[in-house]
Amino acid sequence: MRAIIIRNPTSGSSPMANQAAPVGQNEIEDRILNNLRHYHIEAEVRYTTADDPGAGLAREAAQAGIKLIIAAGGDGTLHSVASGLIGSKSILGILPCGTMNNIAHSLHISEDIDEACQIITEGKTGCIDVGSINGQIFLEVSGIGLEAALFPAAEDIKSSGFRETIRGMINGIHTLFSFHPERVKITFDDGHTRSYRALQVSVCNSPFYGAHLQFAPQAVMDDGYLDILIYQNFNKLEYILHAIAISQGRRVFEPKVKRRRIKKLYITARTPLSLHADGEQIGTTPAKIEIIPAALRVRIPQRVIDSANISQHQPLTPARRAYT
Repeated sequence: MRAIIIRNPTSGSSPMANQAAPVGQNEIEDRILNNLRHYHIEAEVRYTTADDPGAGLAREAAQAGIKLIIAAGGDGTLHSVASGLIGSKSILGILPCGTMNNIAHSLHISEDIDEACQIITEGKTGCIDVGSINGQIFLEVSGIGLEAALFPAAEDIKSSGFRETIRGMINGIHTLFSFHPERVKITFDDGHTRSYRALQVSVCNSPFYGAHLQFAPQAVMDDGYLDILIYQNFNKLEYILHAIAISQGRRVFEPKVKRRRIKKLYITARTPLSLHADGEQIGTTPAKIEIIPAALRVRIPQRVIDSANISQHQPLTPARRAYT
């Protein structure tokens, strides 16, 4: 079988990367190619650039009839490659080589290169949902308010440069303490409009995002719904302690987060608020957010399908209880 690997050669360079040990970039590439060749897959490597972080390469490969297109990089690379594959018949393979690898973690794909290659070759093909905010897709999360305002600082902190990291920490602290809750109006898919004074609103397609934290534990990527988290009546200290608690496996402030499952919503704000899609700032409110069900074909572990006792053409996860 012929395949195309779309690789970000700088992925995993951040000091926050989840790699067990630093490995040379050429060694990683040789290891990937040898693994795939063992399973009779001849892969050609194409590299992302600043002008094309993956979407154009993926679209070109899909239009050329390539059945298997593999994203080798972090969540940003995966987001871009997925953008180019939506609506195509090509299958996405995931080789998590980035800093956080939240999508791989949410889909139970190992960060070990050998195991990830085995999933691509011996796993099954399932369909996952994709979110859309003002026409921009997201795989993990879209956000309004403080979360969106903090993401530029978070990107600096993740960078490999010492100056950028320090700058990100300073900017992040300044943003956190200067940001004020704002009045937002949300029209849900049931037609009802409600008003909230909120620090932020997060709309999740996956359970993990940010610094590998499970902010939305009941979110799954194939149920046809998005999970909305409204941070109402949070002060700054509680917001910080909430993130720390989650990182330690506790959910002390969970009752303060208002949650709903939705297919679409519309958000306006008295003061224009920053928006983001998977960490990329995309303007300000108003925002139209909706789910695109089963938009992307992806290779996942066989055990995920087996544990759900369902076929490869059905959702990858069992039904869950509705929020109260």
